[in-house]
Amino acid sequence: MVLIVASDRGLRQSLEFALEAEGFAVDSHALVSTAVESPLAAVAICSVVDEDSLRDWTPKPGIFDRLAKPVILLVDRFLPIPEQTGMTVLVKPLLGNALIESVHALAAAPQN
Repeated sequence: MVLIVASDRGLRQSLEFALEAEGFAVDSHALVSTAVESPLAAVAICSVVDEDSLRDWTPKPGIFDRLAKPVILLVDRFLPIPEQTGMTVLVKPLLGNALIESVHALAAAPQN
């Protein structure tokens, strides 16, 4: 199970399609507030979060504490983000299989 958070419907559907095509189940949300309340968040292997879905985006430690760990953050341009354990940053547009490879690597990693 992969938790997806993307406010743009087209992006959310593209992420759903790409991950489902690779055999992952997805739980998809437009807002972080609904994603963290999802009962499926507890079984997700990771969260894929588009930065545009975060209101008043401020890169600070702890912003993703209530999401499934680890987090793959999709950004429009690379910004300096305080180092956080369990976060991968991918720059949009996603080229090649960067997202799929990241999710596969997280699925294969031992869970704490």
